[in-house]
Formats: sequence, structure tokens, C-alpha cells
Amino acid sequence: MGRYCIGLDLSDPTVKKPRPCDAAVIDPLLHCTFDRWNYKEDGSGIVPSRALGRSFILAIDGPQGLAGEPGATMRISERLVNAPGHTPYALPTDGRPYTGLITGSVKLFHRLVMNGSRFRLLGLEGIVPTDANLIEVFPGSAWKRISEQPLPPKRTLDGRRARFELLQSLDLTFDSSDLPTVDQLDAAMAAWVGMAFTRGEVTFEGRAPEFDAATGAVREGYVVQLAELREPDEGANLVVPV
Repeated sequence: MGRYCIGLDLSDPTVKKPRPCDAAVIDPLLHCTFDRWNYKEDGSGIVPSRALGRSFILAIDGPQGLAGEPGATMRISERLVNAPGHTPYALPTDGRPYTGLITGSVKLFHRLVMNGSRFRLLGLEGIVPTDANLIEVFPGSAWKRISEQPLPPKRTLDGRRARFELLQSLDLTFDSSDLPTVDQLDAAMAAWVGMAFTRGEVTFEGRAPEFDAATGAVREGYVVQLAELREPDEGANLVVPV
């Protein structure tokens, strides 16, 4: 039996009326379904019903930890993948873009890995790829690696259609031919990166996560990316099948 791969597109839980987070589940037969999750810091209900009781990978589009060095304004992984959000050494409070998303994501990852052994974060305390079931991903980079040409902006109709066709070109099937939303598409791509992770077809970039007990958070951590035919950047590690 293969693993079920869950992709989660986090929303900002700190706004006055937060929207539900979009999730996608890809089963071993490459059928993709969509779900929604109302953010809870403790992660309760985060695994969609379709994946309950199954072996799963949870791939979250959001930072798992804070930067590792005092004074740092972003993590090594964020620099390597050119992520738009930058996670500093301390939880941000200055109201810049992504501030609420960063805070909610860092707190969520910490609670997931601290609440028992259900979630095993890649690289934390020596957790190897074959034992991990929790990873951080960046769909923005994955779209570029799959597409052979530049994609239209993702919030346009053409951009959504192009991304849906890319997913279908990967042999994914869906319950409906209706065009998914932007956030559903990113959730599906996050789940696809999780699927590639189970196959060893990824790199993980940055440095291993570690606990910061004084802060109550994880620091740094890998961003898992689809592999491409290139020499890994400094700080990148190739995951090979075992």
C-alpha cells in the first residue's frame, strides 16, 4: 500500500475573519480530492477524513521554524528557494506581508511535533526521509520546475487553467473537471511534492530543524523541492530512494 499525500495551503489565522485552509489528498492511484481545514494551533483535525487510518505524508506550504542565527531576517532555505516570505529569528510583529501566516505556521509545526509521535518532521532529531511524514514545501517553485515555459500569473483564469492542465499531465485525476481555485491548485501541488518525496525525487534545502525550548519553536528546517537536473546549491541535499 502506498502513502496518501496531503498538501495544505495555509491561510493567515490572525486576521479578523480567517478563511479555511485548502487541502488536497492524492491517493496511491493518483486520484486527487480537495478538502478544507479550519486552522487550529494544536493541529486538531488537520488530517482529512480520506487519509485517516492510512500511512500519509503531510506537506505544508508554510514555514516550519524561525531563522537559526540571532539577527537573521530569513532562513537559509528561504534564500535558496527564493521564497517571498522571510522568517526572522523572532516571531514577526511588524505587520509586514506574511507576518500572520509565518506566526501561525511556526506555531502549528511546533505543536504538531510536540504532541506525541504522530507527526515526524524531516530532519528533526535525526528523522530520516523514510521515517518522516511531515515536510515543508513551496509550491511556487514546484510549478516552475514542472512547467517547460513561464506560466501566466496564478490568479488569472489562464494561470489557473495552465496549472490544472499541468497537474493532469502528471496523471492526476479529479472528481470534477471544474477549474480548482488558486489555493486548491497550490494544495494539490504541495501534495504532489509529497508524492515525489515518497519516491525520492526531491531535494531538501536549507539546514536541519532543531528545537528551541526557550522560544517554544522549531528553528530553521528544510524546504522539500522537486529535483531537477542540476548540481545542488550550497545547503541543498538530494534525497535518494532507499
